[in-house]
Amino acid sequence: MSRYYRDADHLYEIYGYFLDRILTDPKIGPKMAKAGIIIKFIYTDPDCEITIDLKNPPSKPGYYGTYYLGPCDLKEDVWSKQAADFSHSFWHGFENPIAGVTKGKIKQGGKITAMLKLLPVVRPAFKMFPVILEEMGYHDLIITKGKKRK
Repeated sequence: MSRYYRDADHLYEIYGYFLDRILTDPKIGPKMAKAGIIIKFIYTDPDCEITIDLKNPPSKPGYYGTYYLGPCDLKEDVWSKQAADFSHSFWHGFENPIAGVTKGKIKQGGKITAMLKLLPVVRPAFKMFPVILEEMGYHDLIITKGKKRK
């Protein structure tokens, strides 16, 4: 059972809002778009997936990429599989993805080096994630110093 997500729809609600913010951000979005890859995130507990297309022209004006909540037909260049709770902690800046791979918390395949180049690009999003949780009324899901806020 996830500590943070009731079900896949709950995760999609939060990550959709978050990706809207990231992919329209004038500092983060253009740098992400330069990666020119399609990334699939496969989450467990709850089981769901999100695909981010940074290769094709964005489907919405003002966006630097397109995301898909749930399965989609795009062929990814790189994929990453992890527990949804690990991802939640990562977006708070509390997880090292390289250590996550070596400890078996993340499984990856495809153009992994291309995705690793995005790490410094998305680092400013670590400050955005708790803010969007607050905006959405999910202040109880914000992690402080490695713990879920009560």
